[in-house]
Amino acid sequence: MTRSLVLTADDAGTEPDADREIAALLAGSPLTAVGVITTEPGDGVEDWVEDWAEAEAEAGGERDDGPHRDGADRPASQSQSQNQSESESPGAVRAVGLVARSAPDVAPGVHVVLPTPGPAGGFDDVVDRIATQFDALTRATAAVGAPPPRRLDSHQGTLYGLQGRSYLGEAIGFCARHGLAFRLPRSLDLYGDGDPVLATADIRARHASAVVAADAAGVRLPEVIATHRGGDAEARDYESLRDHYLRLLGRLPEGTSEIFLHPAPDTARLREASATWWRKRTWELRLLGDPVFIREIEREGIDLVSGW
Repeated sequence: MTRSLVLTADDAGTEPDADREIAALLAGSPLTAVGVITTEPGDGVEDWVEDWAEAEAEAGGERDDGPHRDGADRPASQSQSQNQSESESPGAVRAVGLVARSAPDVAPGVHVVLPTPGPAGGFDDVVDRIATQFDALTRATAAVGAPPPRRLDSHQGTLYGLQGRSYLGEAIGFCARHGLAFRLPRSLDLYGDGDPVLATADIRARHASAVVAADAAGVRLPEVIATHRGGDAEARDYESLRDHYLRLLGRLPEGTSEIFLHPAPDTARLREASATWWRKRTWELRLLGDPVFIREIEREGIDLVSGW
């Protein structure tokens, strides 16, 4: 058995500049997957797709196959038209449109968001909430000719019960009905390093039961998942963050695992929205183009894949 890795950029659909970088990374870096947040599920999807198509037609239908941080490589009218459409579009559709142009074979994942804090008893309509976000992303991919979503995961772990009620049963059932893979690791190693919550008997038992249920339902799971779970203070500096990810590569088990990051360029909007996280996000963007990181993947003999 070999070691395979899905390298994912999470939170696409929330930041236009990050979406453009993620799309470019999928075309020219080790990045292989993307999780999309449908922050405005269903609103304006069809209208925005028409605007996107018109902007493409006016620009001669050229595809955007690389990063354009300042639009210098495109005609001014094309850059202005597309940037305006991207900024004004629903986030998920913007992200999917960008990915479809740069990496047309990539199927985005549904990065499910639940409001936090939730009600005391949890969300009784959680299946409807998952379905609404899945349907919105499915419509967005269909509109631009991209592959439909093939996996489900959870923003901030809200489906897993890390912040209250667990929705693992509902999520696994939804994945089974729709043929989706699910970001639930078979082992809590790596992601659970040093986390006292994930070490409790209750969480361990809940996790083990969910893995059994997923296997019985035929829902595909990764062996392990990993990321850097802290913010700027915990990451400290770029070299420390890179060392963390290099160590993770060496600890990946046999089978298919996932490392997920939140890459983004340094912008005023990012600094305002992620006051204690923005540096780490820019470092994760830098990491994906770092020859040291890329060589380590090769040295470890890890196969990069798009799904588990």
